[in-house]
Amino acid sequence: MMLAAGVLATGTMAWAQDTPTSKPAASPDKKPAVAAPTAPEAPEVRPPAPEGMRYWMLRGGGEVVGREMKRTPSEVFIDIGPRIIGVPADSIIEDASLEKAPELSAAPQLGRARGVYDPETGSLVFTGGAKSGTEMLSQQEMVDQAKKSVVLITNPRGAGSGFVLDTQGHIVTNHHVVRNEKYQTVNIFKKTGDKWERLKLDNVPVEAYSDLYDIALLKLDLKDVEAKGVELVPLPIAAPGTLQVGDDVFAIGNPGGIGQLLEHSVTEGIASSLARNVGDVLYIQTTAAVNPGNSGGPLINARGEVVGLITLKAFMQEGIGFALPVELINVFLSHPESYAYSEKAENKGVRYLPPE
Repeated sequence: MMLAAGVLATGTMAWAQDTPTSKPAASPDKKPAVAAPTAPEAPEVRPPAPEGMRYWMLRGGGEVVGREMKRTPSEVFIDIGPRIIGVPADSIIEDASLEKAPELSAAPQLGRARGVYDPETGSLVFTGGAKSGTEMLSQQEMVDQAKKSVVLITNPRGAGSGFVLDTQGHIVTNHHVVRNEKYQTVNIFKKTGDKWERLKLDNVPVEAYSDLYDIALLKLDLKDVEAKGVELVPLPIAAPGTLQVGDDVFAIGNPGGIGQLLEHSVTEGIASSLARNVGDVLYIQTTAAVNPGNSGGPLINARGEVVGLITLKAFMQEGIGFALPVELINVFLSHPESYAYSEKAENKGVRYLPPE
C-alpha cells in the first residue's frame, strides 16, 4: 500500500504502491520561366499480405489479424503471433481476407502490434498495419493520452493507482493495493480546460486477483459510469517481446499520502533489465522513479502502450523500480475465471506433497 517502502539492498523487497527564402525579381527583358509539367504521383501500392493472413472484427469491439489454425462450430483458433487465442464463433461479426479488411493499409507486423483487451473473448487481441500503433508519439501526446486512463484507487487501508483496461469497466491494479478489501473507490480523471476533475465511483468490487503476480482486476458498474459522465479510455497493451533493454519508459501514478497526493505524476527512465527475478517472478527493472502510491499504475513505452504494471521498488537505493511484464499480465487476463475472487478462497487451500 502507499504507506510501505522497500529495500532490495538488504535482501528485503517492499511494495512501490504505495526559414522562408526570397526569390530574385524577374528580369523585365526575360519571359518568366514556365515550370515543366510533372508526372502524376503513382498510386500507393499496398504491400501484399502474408499468405494465410485474415481479419476478424468482434462484437466486443476487438479486431484480430492472424492465421486461422482451426475452426469448430463454436470456436475459431487464431495464431496472432505472440500466441494462439480461441475466439467464440458467435462473437465474430466480420471475417475477411486481409486485402478486404477495413482501414488496414499495410500488412500487419506481428509482434509489433497494439493489443486491446476484448471482453467477448477474455483475451488480448492484436491488430497490425495502419492500426498497429507502432508510430512514436511526442511525450506530451503520450502523457495526455495515458492520463485519461490512469486512475486513483482508495480504500480504508490507503491509496494506489490503476488503469482502464476496456470500455466494459475493467480496471487493472496491484493486489496489495486492494488486499482484504472487497470494495474499492475508483477515481477517474476528466480533463476540463487546463484542469483535471476527479470523478469518484464507489463500491467497486474485485473480480479476480493473483497473489503470486500481485495483480487484481476490478469491475466498474457501467450504470454508475454513465450517471457520473465518466469516459472510459482504455490503455493499449504492447505486444509481448517488443520491449528491449535501454528503451525509454514512463511511469504514471499517484504517489504520496491520501492527504497530499501527487496526482498524475510522471517519471521517465529506461528499461534496465527484462527478467529480474524477485520471489520467483520475473520483473522489468526500470530507472523510472516509483514511490508509495505508484503501485498498480502502468509502465508505458514511448508509443503510450502498457509494457508493465508498477509493483515494487528498492529500499535505500534510487533508480530501481520493478514492473510486472506484459507477458505475465496477459497470463492473468486470459484466465480471469482461474483467478476469480472468492471470500472463502477455496482454491487456495492446498498442501504440498512430501518428498519421497
